[in-house]
Amino acid sequence: MPYSGRSKLLFTLVFCCACAPICAADPDPTESTPQIVTVKIKLDERSMIIVPVSVNGAGPYDFALDTGCTKTIVDRKLAAGLNLPQVGEKTVLGVLASAKLSVVQVNALSVGGARVRGGEAFSADHAANVTARVRGVLGEDFLRNFDVLIDYRHLVMRLELAPGSMAESAVGEHLPLRLAGTLNGSPTLNRVIIFGRIPELGEEPVSLLLDSGTNQLTLFRDNLGPGSYQPDLVSFGSFSHWVTSTQVMASTILSLKLGHGSRMDLAAIAFPRRDAVDTDGLLPACLFHSVLISHFGRFVILNPSFPKAGGGVLAAR
Repeated sequence: MPYSGRSKLLFTLVFCCACAPICAADPDPTESTPQIVTVKIKLDERSMIIVPVSVNGAGPYDFALDTGCTKTIVDRKLAAGLNLPQVGEKTVLGVLASAKLSVVQVNALSVGGARVRGGEAFSADHAANVTARVRGVLGEDFLRNFDVLIDYRHLVMRLELAPGSMAESAVGEHLPLRLAGTLNGSPTLNRVIIFGRIPELGEEPVSLLLDSGTNQLTLFRDNLGPGSYQPDLVSFGSFSHWVTSTQVMASTILSLKLGHGSRMDLAAIAFPRRDAVDTDGLLPACLFHSVLISHFGRFVILNPSFPKAGGGVLAAR
């Protein structure tokens, strides 16, 4: 995919996922939520995940699922149509820009019967720019209440309310998970951060946000070493008036080491690092056929398998 074709999407999602911590009352799962909920998902042409989300009992509406977004975002027109009370505004810092967003009060969010009591959400016009026809972005403030299995191969997502069979039975390397980052000495909440190494860029570990809202390995650094190049001018569409830097470098990463495994020959881009990021980069969840995020156990399994009833194992399904 040419850089000009994905740049608008990347800007939107980097903007969402790198926002400064804005803490609301913790949304608690209700007693009516089943232990495990299985939901069918859709993928758009850029491998962005679309899930059905009900807001205050209305819907469901198509939302983009973004593990890198700290707060749920509701399209401004939908928020108005549902009469969501506006309770303030917040200035949100992003990798490339900042903007002032409305804050609305939501009583409840639910996905396929997995229900979470409400709290504050953002309201913005930006959700429509993530992917066509979505009415919002479902963020980590919702997902953190569950262990989450995203299965790209079979187009399903599973949400488990408490530590249980999904995390216990999954076969695969447990990569330590951090649920908070650090930005300017303060914690950033609702994060899904794992660590890897890129030997050609140095031996120091790199912190990576496991992000279902991007389709490109993205690093926050000035360049990607020998062989990196600056692609054609990147257009940010309707966000162009917010962009503070259009300097983008591109290259192929020979090896990304994650635990005992490696991903080879990954296309990557780099944005110059600025103060509004709390990780070294973004790791697309869509690089894997499935991902298990155990918020309760604080680990991630990439490409997990699950035991079959008669012995052996199955890939996530």
